[in-house]
Amino acid sequence: MAGGHLNQFLQQYRQSAPQLGDDQTDEELLRRFATARDDRAFEVLVRRYGPMVLGVCRRLLRDGHAADDAFQATFMVLVRKAGTLSRPHLLGNWLYGVAYRVAVKA
Repeated sequence: MAGGHLNQFLQQYRQSAPQLGDDQTDEELLRRFATARDDRAFEVLVRRYGPMVLGVCRRLLRDGHAADDAFQATFMVLVRKAGTLSRPHLLGNWLYGVAYRVAVKA
């Protein structure tokens, strides 16, 4: 199931460090990840936006495996572009757009 991949993905990060609180803004978390490759900051972002991204992928792709792939590809785009987002306070909107485009191209 597609939800299993989200849990597996997050489990990698939970094992290496304690969970951060959700009290930090997207901008703070994104900055920490972009500058220091802080896995805990990335985990919070995935936990915060993963369900939305997976939902977009599932709605557009009926195949669960294809939705999983699109989910992972969306967050790989974030990994590559984390330091270049011009409006980090709109991260959720940006991730929605990336997920949509990735799923449509799948």
